[in-house]
Amino acid sequence: MAHFIERQIRFPAAGRPAVMLEGILALPDADPPDSGHAVAVLCHPQPAGSSMEDPLLRRLATDLATAGLIVLRFNFRGVGDSEGEQTDGRLEPLDIAGAIECARNQPNANPDKLCLIGHAFGAYVALAYAVHDPRVKTVVAISLPVFRLTGDLGQFERPRLFLTGEYDEVSPRHKLEPWIAALPGARNLKIVSGARHLMRGYESVAAGVVVHYIQRWAETPGV
Repeated sequence: MAHFIERQIRFPAAGRPAVMLEGILALPDADPPDSGHAVAVLCHPQPAGSSMEDPLLRRLATDLATAGLIVLRFNFRGVGDSEGEQTDGRLEPLDIAGAIECARNQPNANPDKLCLIGHAFGAYVALAYAVHDPRVKTVVAISLPVFRLTGDLGQFERPRLFLTGEYDEVSPRHKLEPWIAALPGARNLKIVSGARHLMRGYESVAAGVVVHYIQRWAETPGV
């Protein structure tokens, strides 16, 4: 039995005029630590073909909430019942800003323990957003598309974990590794053996790597 409850919510993106976004909030039913529950915001792959129901994000939400985190997964603008139009990363950072405000203001949340986890397109937008918001203490970027890599993406000192599949044609290891090596601060790359871009069939393996990392981060003071 899962030790959390889920509920559907709506919240505004940042910016004006604000669009209303839909999400699913997972709340642990265990007593929070003295400092409150750590918070995770999950960002889904390419809006044209994916949503917050992405299998890996669903698995991550379940496993992270079971581990004691408050977890919010949501649909970017123009996806599902979220208002607005898709902008291929131009305005989606405003959606992340709204999701962060919603999640970190939940009862028993620890606003000083906030992480972003993005899958594919979501990894790109999470890294782009985190540069400008020091409240995000760590970022997990899964299957980051190498065609979106730029010189300023991911340029911050806070820790980052990268995951890619052994056979990921959109985020190939040989192109991702040198870019990651040039980043400042703490960063690490994990390879999921046998997996392709969207980790289909490898959700449990990928989620296990992420949850292990996030649990260690959540338990480490001052990080």
